[in-house]
Amino acid sequence: MNREQISQAEIAGRLGQQPEIEHTPTGTAFTRLSVATAERWTDGDGKIRERPTEWHRAVAWGSLAEEISQRFKKGDSISLVGAMRINSYEKDGAKNRTIELHVDKAEPNPHKELSKNEARLVGVMREDAKFKVLDSGTPMTVLSIATTTMANGKEREDWHSVTLWGKTAEAARDIKAGEGISVNGSIRHRSVPGAEGQERKLSAIDGRQFQVLERSVD
Repeated sequence: MNREQISQAEIAGRLGQQPEIEHTPTGTAFTRLSVATAERWTDGDGKIRERPTEWHRAVAWGSLAEEISQRFKKGDSISLVGAMRINSYEKDGAKNRTIELHVDKAEPNPHKELSKNEARLVGVMREDAKFKVLDSGTPMTVLSIATTTMANGKEREDWHSVTLWGKTAEAARDIKAGEGISVNGSIRHRSVPGAEGQERKLSAIDGRQFQVLERSVD
């Protein structure tokens, strides 16, 4: 796939903690952020629906980290743009796989009462799409998409899990490994039981729309 690959998100919401400056062993400044988003929409019957609050992890580096720590405080409404990185780690014997936003841009959220949770991927299918119909009758398709992007002057590969629902899931059921694909959606986080009952943290993209950019050649 020759086109540029993308792994980017924009998050706007409330800071759940005070940004504090830390330093790596080599002296690079960084700050970790926790941002809450709450999404509302009107359903087909005209009723206002609200999704449970999502808490997103983000990290900023260098001069941007220092600027954020001076400019923002806990409770402020902030807008962040950056690259989605997959953070895999083991804790208490459970394997966790979460999305962390590496911040490129931070600004005050101009619409303080509104949240934003937008993610975009352009990458390559690692394997064939996995389609099934839930007990509720809802079709679901899971995609595994690889992106290769630049991070600190080096190439970095991340593998993203994307879930599609309903008619969109049915349309995506035949996507094959090796095909280039673009997805727009939102970041979702959840906790599930591990093999021995421990809590596992998992993140995925809840896809709203997709486009196959390059078909594989059998």
